[in-house]
Amino acid sequence: MSEKKIDQSSLKSKGFLPQRQENMFSMRLKVVGGRMDAEKLRAIADAAEKYGSGYVHITSRQQIEIPFVKLEDAEEASIDLEKQGIFGGSSGKKIRAIVACHGNSVCRYGLIDCQELACKIDEKYFGGAVPKKLKIAITGCPSACVKPQDNDFGIMGATKPEILEENCVGCGRCEKACKMEAITVQEEIARIDREKCVLCGACIAACRKEALRAEKTGYTIFVGGSMGRKPRHGIKLLELADEEQLYSILEKTVEYYRREGLDGERLGELLDRLGIEKYREEVLP
Repeated sequence: MSEKKIDQSSLKSKGFLPQRQENMFSMRLKVVGGRMDAEKLRAIADAAEKYGSGYVHITSRQQIEIPFVKLEDAEEASIDLEKQGIFGGSSGKKIRAIVACHGNSVCRYGLIDCQELACKIDEKYFGGAVPKKLKIAITGCPSACVKPQDNDFGIMGATKPEILEENCVGCGRCEKACKMEAITVQEEIARIDREKCVLCGACIAACRKEALRAEKTGYTIFVGGSMGRKPRHGIKLLELADEEQLYSILEKTVEYYRREGLDGERLGELLDRLGIEKYREEVLP
């Protein structure tokens, strides 16, 4: 009996999750930022037919799972896919695969390169041990399609608009484009209400007179969010962080979580227990 437990623990580390059916597993495959090339997708389809029931499941975190893999086929399935550069996903007390939207490489609203950032973070942190689990999400703009506020560590592209009054003709295009009603045209000059502005950059894209430009583009960082039985929004830690700040804060956050987190405690629970100010002192420059 103990041997079976050891075997199943080893399988879980390779991305095999036990199903409700005895000796059946769902094989979770690693996908970074929701992106996978067509050749690998074909290999996964072949594996689903060979080892599973002929279909795949796309998870809520952009991962691919092949259900109904038999226990006796698990090792062979894993080896087969690894030969083609497809590896098992993360589960248990580890840093999970990074989720990300297209970002500025595809989406017209994207302000940052989410895919490149996802690959860099994944390369350094994926599968690392933590007290419970750590989920990271990267979204290209404040539309927040991948819900960075609901992850342990959320990254959102942001840009601060600046008005060049000498170029503004008061046409009102920026005012119409702003969904937050943060821009009004007063005496034929656009004005920005900084309290309402969410740093989406829609006004900059709408302007045809070069009267609006990005004063600064960077990253808004959220921490401590989670879904599940007790969902919670993350805390906005910093707006318009530069890349150096972002990587520094992430590294210090992982270190802090590993050092201070109790076994089975999520990052948000740790922040509740020890206080957000202690965390801020540890991670902010």
